[in-house]
Amino acid sequence: MINKVKITLSKDLREKLKIRQFPVMKGDLVEVVKGGRKGEGGKVSMVDHRHGMIVIEGLNIAKADGKEKAYEIAPEKVVIKKLDLSDSKREDRLKALAAAKDVSLTEEIIEETKVIPEPEEVEENQAPENETEENSPQEGEEAPEENEESESDDNLEEEKEDDNEE
Repeated sequence: MINKVKITLSKDLREKLKIRQFPVMKGDLVEVVKGGRKGEGGKVSMVDHRHGMIVIEGLNIAKADGKEKAYEIAPEKVVIKKLDLSDSKREDRLKALAAAKDVSLTEEIIEETKVIPEPEEVEENQAPENETEENSPQEGEEAPEENEESESDDNLEEEKEDDNEE
């Protein structure tokens, strides 16, 4: 059986929850506290339980061929800043651990420790259907011609230049 990767909680969370460490999960907000990447942080994008490593969004390492690769970091170099409590089992586990320590978790404390979910991004490539239908020609219709006026204006300017040269 593979053990879960546990990470130390930040000092703020430790004071509120009276828990020292908690299993990390995709979506938790973490910060690097040791090593060359100290001070950097972000959302956990992947947890490798087999090798005991985590991957944080935005932390990449440059490869020799110029490409970037996700930077795997050891859990002892990271602290959890906010927990992703979207999973009810995880929230229940947190409450059970707090109850074992005789700590009452209020809804305020739970809301402070939660990661705020980001709104889903709308793809920019998708244009509203009305715009594409109006601009495209209907069946049996020809596509609109290019601006003939602009071409004739260019011809007039060329004629004026020819007259000025003579």
